[in-house]
Amino acid sequence: MRNVVIIGSGAHAAEIESYILDNNRLNCEINIIGFVSENNELHQKYSLISPFLGSEFNSKFKHRDIEIILGFSNIKGRTLAIEKYKREGYKFATFIHHTSYIFHSAKIGEGCIICPYCQIGPNVIVGNFNTLNNKVNVGHDTILGENNVISPNVGFSGNTKIENNNFFSINSATIPNVKIGSNNVIAPNMVVEKNIDSDSTYFHRYKETVLTIPKL
Repeated sequence: MRNVVIIGSGAHAAEIESYILDNNRLNCEINIIGFVSENNELHQKYSLISPFLGSEFNSKFKHRDIEIILGFSNIKGRTLAIEKYKREGYKFATFIHHTSYIFHSAKIGEGCIICPYCQIGPNVIVGNFNTLNNKVNVGHDTILGENNVISPNVGFSGNTKIENNNFFSINSATIPNVKIGSNNVIAPNMVVEKNIDSDSTYFHRYKETVLTIPKL
C-alpha cells in the first residue's frame, strides 16, 4: 500500500483523486492521506472524498511513508512545491492510469502523472515532475525535461526535444525534430513548426479566416 498526499485541492486534484480510485479497483492500491491546500473552499466545491489537511500536513507522518503528488498546474507554484518537499526529504509519487500505454523502452521519471488514454512511444524519456493530461501522445525518441504541464489532446511528433517548466495548452502539437527551451507557454491549437528558445509565449498574432467553399 502506497500512501500519498496530494498538493492542491482544485479541479486537477479532483481528477487525480478519481483516477487513483479507478486504478484501485484493479488492485493498484494507493491510499490518499488527504489534500494540502490553502483553500478549503475548493475542497468542498469539488466534493473531494479524501480529507482536507490544511496548508501543511501533520508532522506525525513519517517521510518514508508518504509520497507527494502535485495536483495543480501552475508552473511557478509547482516549482516552489518541488523545492520545498525535496528539501524536507519527501519522495514524489509517479502515477500512471491503467488506460495509458507506455512503450517498454520508454523511461518515466519521479513525480510524473500520466492521466487516462495517453500513449508514450519507443525510446521516449519523460523526466521528473511532468504532468501529461488526458490523451497526450508522445512520439518516438521524444525527450521531456522536468516540470512540464501538458494539457489534454497534445501531440508531440517523433524526436521532439523539450526542456523544463513549459505549459502546453489544449490541442497543441509539434512537428518532428522540433526543440523547445524552458519557461514557455504554447497557446491552444498551436502547431510548433520551428525551434523555440526560452521564456516565450507561442501564439497566433492574427486569427486566420477559414473559408467554406460549397461543392458545385
